[in-house]
Amino acid sequence: MTTRLIAAGLHFLASAFVISLALSVIYFVWYPAPFYTIHSVFDAVKVILLVDLVLGPFLTMLIFNVLKPRSELIRDVSIIVVFQILALGWGIHITYKMRPDFFVFQDNTFYSILKYEVNVENLNDDVSLPEIWQRPKTIYVEPFDKQEAAQRLQSVMHGERVTGAMYQTERYRPLAMQMDSPYIQDIIRKSTGYTVLLKSKTWKNKVEQFLSANEGGGDDYLFYSLENSGTFSGIIIFNRKDFSFAGLFQ
Repeated sequence: MTTRLIAAGLHFLASAFVISLALSVIYFVWYPAPFYTIHSVFDAVKVILLVDLVLGPFLTMLIFNVLKPRSELIRDVSIIVVFQILALGWGIHITYKMRPDFFVFQDNTFYSILKYEVNVENLNDDVSLPEIWQRPKTIYVEPFDKQEAAQRLQSVMHGERVTGAMYQTERYRPLAMQMDSPYIQDIIRKSTGYTVLLKSKTWKNKVEQFLSANEGGGDDYLFYSLENSGTFSGIIIFNRKDFSFAGLFQ
């Protein structure tokens, strides 16, 4: 039993090292805060953890026996490792496929958007899909002018389907989340005042809890609605002084 526990422990450490590398990419590159919450990435991650960190070492403990022929022992352990690799590969494939590609600000709302939701062929030269090693691209959508707004209203009145501006990739403009960004001042002006949220039955308690748990007052933060393909709806919060991410609730 001691030998089996040692083998299972070594297997666990090796698995933990590999999984830590995978999770670093998932949580710090593909789904940095707050995206791992918005997209419920843990649903896929927990399968990886269960198979690779629990089931794999447990099976090694069950089958490991120094009295077995060497070839048979190698075969049994190899089968477990292949099973783990397949589970890890599946998890990485799913998380990469469903990763957010664009974090779009339009009107007074941020949208977390996947590439299959938009026509990437219409992207202008200033915007591209994130590479495998890059975080989601932050995007600004310029407001419609009066003529465009009137045309869209006419289309809606005639029963035509109008694509939301947040999905019109030809209108995408790269947005640097720093105070010197040319679009930041417009975004700041469109934030929802915390006093407005305090009047809402939905958000009042959560805003109060956030303010009591963080330094500064309500005027030190910027509040915006946040949407994700109808699966997530909430409020995202940024620090007013540097536009860094400060919080999220739904």
